[in-house]
Amino acid sequence: MKEMVVSVCAAAIITAIYKAIAPTEKFGAQIKLLTACFFLLSAVSAVSGLNSAWDLSDIIIPDGSYNDYSVQFGEQVSGETAAVLRREIAEMLAGENIFPEKIYTDTHISDNGSISINEIKLVFDKEDYALQAEYACVLVRRLVGTSIKVTAEITPQTAGTGAGR
Repeated sequence: MKEMVVSVCAAAIITAIYKAIAPTEKFGAQIKLLTACFFLLSAVSAVSGLNSAWDLSDIIIPDGSYNDYSVQFGEQVSGETAAVLRREIAEMLAGENIFPEKIYTDTHISDNGSISINEIKLVFDKEDYALQAEYACVLVRRLVGTSIKVTAEITPQTAGTGAGR
């Protein structure tokens, strides 16, 4: 019902504006006929629900939807923080000739916006794990502090094999 009333009112306003600015000296009867037909067509199509061409309710009524980008922003910030941390760890370990296969970080952004790192996991192949894993964990703890859990493990592909020996 609301759409019908808005459409009829919009057609009446457009008709009144057109009548006010149109020249009536030469073509007065034709203009009255055209505006009456326009208004009648608008009213009939509004009542029948076929008024998609003249429906101004989409323009008049504001869109109340809300796009929340905080989740995507939080994931992006968390990913960038983890990438920077992984790069710093890799550079520090490379300075000691230690090259883990992978460095995993578990980051979390709380509701108040603070970023915390819960765990750092260094993954080595079987040979490097035996030689460097413990020292690598000590070096990483020096870099990030002792409140973050730092672990080392063997690559799953080489864990069950005799690779590297």
